[in-house]
Amino acid sequence: MKMGKKDVIEEKLLRFAAPNLYQKMVDVFSSYNIHSYDIYATVVKQEKGYDLTLRFSQSFSQSVTALVTFEQAKNPDEEITDFLKETAEKCKNQLISDYYKMIKL
Repeated sequence: MKMGKKDVIEEKLLRFAAPNLYQKMVDVFSSYNIHSYDIYATVVKQEKGYDLTLRFSQSFSQSVTALVTFEQAKNPDEEITDFLKETAEKCKNQLISDYYKMIKL
């Protein structure tokens, strides 16, 4: 079976695909004392925007996704900021949970 070019999903790092959105994410997460290395952020380009995936936790097993328009990627708005804040809160709670699990071992 021959795979055409359209069959391949090209996942790119958020940092390079949408630098303004990446910077907003870093700013929001740093306000929760979460380093950018604690998040694995990728996007897949769609017709109307990006499918944003943020992975976190000890082995990046937890993830959240959102559809971000191209305009929101260039100029993150309140909706994106709220999404990032909710995700940062989830990430913070997961990191705390992972930390306590590690201590108990």
